[in-house]
Amino acid sequence: MPAEPDRGPAAVITPGGETGGGRGGGTDGARRLPAGLSWRADTKQWLVHKHDLADVVLRDPHVGMELAPDRVPVPLPAPDEVPSVAQFFELWYQRGANQPAFGRHLRRAYAPAAVAGFAAPFTELAERRAAALPGAGDLVTDFVEPFCLDSTFLLMGFPPGRWPALAKVYRIIMSVLLARSRGVLDLPARQAAAFTTALRYLRAAVDELTAGAAVTPVVASLQAHAEAEGPDPWADVAAVAQLLAAGVPQVTTGTAVACRSAYGDPALLAALREGTSDASDVAEEAMRLAPPFLGVYGWVLADCDCLGVRLLPGEAVVVDIVAVNRDPDRMADPLAFCPGRSRSLNITFGKGAHYCLGAASARLQVVAGLVGLVGSRGVHPDVSGFRLTDDGFAQAARAFPYRAADG
Repeated sequence: MPAEPDRGPAAVITPGGETGGGRGGGTDGARRLPAGLSWRADTKQWLVHKHDLADVVLRDPHVGMELAPDRVPVPLPAPDEVPSVAQFFELWYQRGANQPAFGRHLRRAYAPAAVAGFAAPFTELAERRAAALPGAGDLVTDFVEPFCLDSTFLLMGFPPGRWPALAKVYRIIMSVLLARSRGVLDLPARQAAAFTTALRYLRAAVDELTAGAAVTPVVASLQAHAEAEGPDPWADVAAVAQLLAAGVPQVTTGTAVACRSAYGDPALLAALREGTSDASDVAEEAMRLAPPFLGVYGWVLADCDCLGVRLLPGEAVVVDIVAVNRDPDRMADPLAFCPGRSRSLNITFGKGAHYCLGAASARLQVVAGLVGLVGSRGVHPDVSGFRLTDDGFAQAARAFPYRAADG
């Protein structure tokens, strides 16, 4: 594992720490918080570090992801108008946590049984990508991200002829999302024009997709929602963009860390190639130690004491996935790479009401990427050059150099 950056703030109240009358305790002085819970005063967040408390917060109905009911909405575009950035994110918002009806359709589309048939096509895509690698380069840009994009487009039902243009659309949307996360609401003219062009293309691709047969469960979910609630093409576009943004970066990181784990251990690599080690176990353990998302974020919906301390409505609760996945009270030698650990020890994909919608498909994609790469014996990655960055919210694979040669 690469050295883990210090994500902890200075002003965190830990178990047994003095609160000085702050939110973490009362005005009567010091207070002991439950083990595994701390209060981050600068961001006003409860931080959960232990498995038992994570089990509670990820299942308790008092902590949820519902969005503020008093939020002032942005006027939506007409069907023949291209959304502005603000309108696009309003559509994104309305098809997210505030649209339980669409969520029900989408959950069916991403259920394990619905995506199981994609396992073999995903592996075929990965094998073709690995076989076509040039003599040297970076696996992140030459193999991992292109495979994750192609497999996601396949899962959605887009025809292969559209994949190269959709990859460009994806990168434009991600650049706008990154700018917005940094508080940039007004894009430079050139970026704004590229965003408009990208939305027009995505609208045409989604319209084509939903007008035909339900070639994938995702298409069926869009069609079922339109039949029940009425068509809303731009909301469909926002939903597809949201699925891309919420899936591709994380699957890319998961695939990269799984491949790094395999190539970092010659015995494990040999076992994978011989079939004596299960690729899904290797991928699961790699993502336990290096989860794509660093936290599960929610907030308190109503007064409760589910974590052993009074929680007030509106307060943020963050489950530290890295810490929980390495909880020494739940597993022996938590920093060791041990394929075959129980999946229940890994909350990389959340749990309960906060379980990741695309967990089943993401696992299939990561395993397929791992199998496709390790099966290509002519690829020789440089594990020492692997680089994983951490922005405080997610981890991203940035570099994985390799050379390709016979044998």
